[in-house]
Amino acid sequence: MAERKPQSPGQVLAFVIGATKAGTSWLFRYLEGHPDCHMRSVKELHYFDALDFGERAFHLHEMEQRLSELRDQLLVAPRDRLDLLQRKIADHQDLIALHRRAGEDVPAYLEYLNHGRRGQALIGDVTPAYSLLSAGRLAQMATLAPITRFVYVLRDPVSRLWSHLRMNAARRAGAPEDIPARTNRMFWRYGRGRFPGMHLRGDYRGALERLDRALDPTRLLVLFYEELFRQDTIDRLCAFLGIGPSPAAVHVPVHVGPAVEMTEEQRRHARQWLAPQYHYVQQSLGRVPEAWRANMAEVIR
Repeated sequence: MAERKPQSPGQVLAFVIGATKAGTSWLFRYLEGHPDCHMRSVKELHYFDALDFGERAFHLHEMEQRLSELRDQLLVAPRDRLDLLQRKIADHQDLIALHRRAGEDVPAYLEYLNHGRRGQALIGDVTPAYSLLSAGRLAQMATLAPITRFVYVLRDPVSRLWSHLRMNAARRAGAPEDIPARTNRMFWRYGRGRFPGMHLRGDYRGALERLDRALDPTRLLVLFYEELFRQDTIDRLCAFLGIGPSPAAVHVPVHVGPAVEMTEEQRRHARQWLAPQYHYVQQSLGRVPEAWRANMAEVIR
């Protein structure tokens, strides 16, 4: 069989930058398995946000914890998972070494992305926190390869917020039965202005305005989560990235959060809190998916 060729010549560096809880883990899995892509096995490299926001120590601690967990898994893993675990361990070790370098070292970052590459057209970094970066940093990132592409995925603001809350509640809960109560408490605290990071992760207007200032429009693809899990959307993504079309596991979920129902009272409040995001996306992109319209009907008159 002849070797597959990418649709566009040259090396492509792709940044998938969010939004949080909008399908980036699924996209990472898709790109990781695509024959035209070379992805290290670690999602969320946090290179530029750790550098710009002074969070290297925090991310190093998280990475070292994860490395320890992987080493523990290696001791009890079945034989058919050993190669994957060893690859993940090596990729975490290399990433930790990258983060331990003093100052900014973009050549070392690019070397990390390219390590092990065997002719694939695309390398990539899937880190939703990059949506918080300044326009200046995003513009600098756009110069790092002959072809750079940025992908930003939007999800219905109310649904995205509720999923984010459930994820964080699950991480902090002592037991699964504690998750609903913790989610509800966090919801009302969010409404009182707590969790600024969560507010920023759902600030589509801020992210899109920074991307607009930083990038040539041809370098950015904005997708909707509600349309992501369809082959026609993935074909459009592949064409944008300059890689060949490849079937996607559109029915295989990744990182599904715990099931906690949102009350109608909570939904009414969330719609009002997030009304500016609905307004901005509708006006700037000119359309939204049908799945957004039930919530929009309450905030756009």
